Amino acid sequence: MRRLVGMEIVEEDASNVNVQFLLDATTLSPDKILKRMSSIVLGMFRDTTSCLVSDDRSVLDTMPSRDDEIDRQYFLLVRLIRSAMVAKKLATALNLGNIDILDYRVAANLLETAGDIITDLAHSISELPISKSDTKKLYDVAKEIENVHEKSITSFIENNRKLAIEAITLHRNYQKKIHSVGSSIDPKKQGSIQLLNLIFTFEKLSRCWADVADLVKPVYT
Repeated sequence: MRRLVGMEIVEEDASNVNVQFLLDATTLSPDKILKRMSSIVLGMFRDTTSCLVSDDRSVLDTMPSRDDEIDRQYFLLVRLIRSAMVAKKLATALNLGNIDILDYRVAANLLETAGDIITDLAHSISELPISKSDTKKLYDVAKEIENVHEKSITSFIENNRKLAIEAITLHRNYQKKIHSVGSSIDPKKQGSIQLLNLIFTFEKLSRCWADVADLVKPVYT
């Protein structure tokens, strides 16, 4: 129940629990919910990557609970857009067409997946042997994902195709850099396998943002 926003128990006995969704859908905004999810994910990412160059990794323990909040917001957004599919008046009030509803569902799913990936990333970093030279390289490149994230989310919410293309281009450049870091890692060095796994995880995460940018509609002139 804690993971379901707006769901409240309205009746309960020894063998049954009845719950009801009490939020008024017309007061909700899909773009604000998506921004909320994006903000949590970005905060998780920044805190997790900072542990690559910090001896204090206590913040990594907070990632599962923060990921739970992303799940709650994901449930809320899915509930809203499903309601919009059924009630055309609600879809009109939210200014959502059929394609918009589908795109919001996909974008929200990508953000929810990103939260799961960052949680796995935090777990991997917590068990990583500290090697400041290699982790510093990885940190410098990983930070560039933030630019891809911010441009992708903004381009989707604003339906800005030009910004989406910038995000996709940044993602392609990032891929080249992260592959370069992977090639520079000595396979015989302690922790090399863990570092290569981190690189793979960062690639999966950046792919989420590129996929969000891909949802932005082309503009035909």
